[in-house]
Amino acid sequence: MSKSLEMIKEQITRLKETRPAYMDILSFYEKIITKQADIRPSIVVPLKELEGELKNLQTKEGFPLINKEDFILNIPSSIILFEYLCEIGKNTTDKMEADIHAIEQSMRNGTIELEELIKRHFDDDYLDKIARDLEINKALLKFLIHTSIKPSIDVNVDRLKDGLDLKLWNKGYCPVCGSLPQMSGLRGEGQRYFMCSFCSFKWQGDRIMCPFCENKDHKDLQYFYAEGNEVHRVDVCNKCKQYIKTVDTRKLDYEPDLNLEDITTVHLDILTTQKGFKRPVSDPWGP
Repeated sequence: MSKSLEMIKEQITRLKETRPAYMDILSFYEKIITKQADIRPSIVVPLKELEGELKNLQTKEGFPLINKEDFILNIPSSIILFEYLCEIGKNTTDKMEADIHAIEQSMRNGTIELEELIKRHFDDDYLDKIARDLEINKALLKFLIHTSIKPSIDVNVDRLKDGLDLKLWNKGYCPVCGSLPQMSGLRGEGQRYFMCSFCSFKWQGDRIMCPFCENKDHKDLQYFYAEGNEVHRVDVCNKCKQYIKTVDTRKLDYEPDLNLEDITTVHLDILTTQKGFKRPVSDPWGP
């Protein structure tokens, strides 16, 4: 087991003790990352290297290195992961079980072809139609697909990120794939960084800025904590009415896995949604 996986599992054990309400979801996530780690060493994807000058030019002009549809996927491993996720997901929540049964039935009768589903992971119109036709949660469908292709995405990012000059980047979206951030964190002397919702790449951004509309007027930017917890906060923008959750890593004695911090702070999503703010990234765990 890799050191990073071992550390994440230690965090899961700690979170199960401190946040028992999330026990089932944490167990589900632990199975996912273990299976992904088992599969990743077998994944080889051919990838055309970008020239250093082109990388820097794209970054300087505010263009990401690659579009989501251009990531090269290892389809066989993605299919294995998707089928595994369906199997363990059915034992996680009642709603997940019902939706997964509907997906599996559609694959059996030919309404959905799994390889096409994986290849069209970026096609929101296509996924919208499937979710409507099957009457299932689109966020869950996207989660199953994205989690299945994540090891391939990671391999792509490892190849792409080398030589990327992040000093040239000051955008709220990901410099690798252009996706919106899923979470943000504070570290060091208060520097803020973001984690991409698609490829999980992390980059440093402006502390006083909405990453979604890039509003920098501090009068429109606010944040709040849940009572008794100043580690996790919600940054809201009164201009675009969107929000992002932030972890103050300086208040922790470990380097957090932001995916874990995300799925164990759903109470903040519920509270923020009730205040009239929207989270612009897909979230299978939230309200």
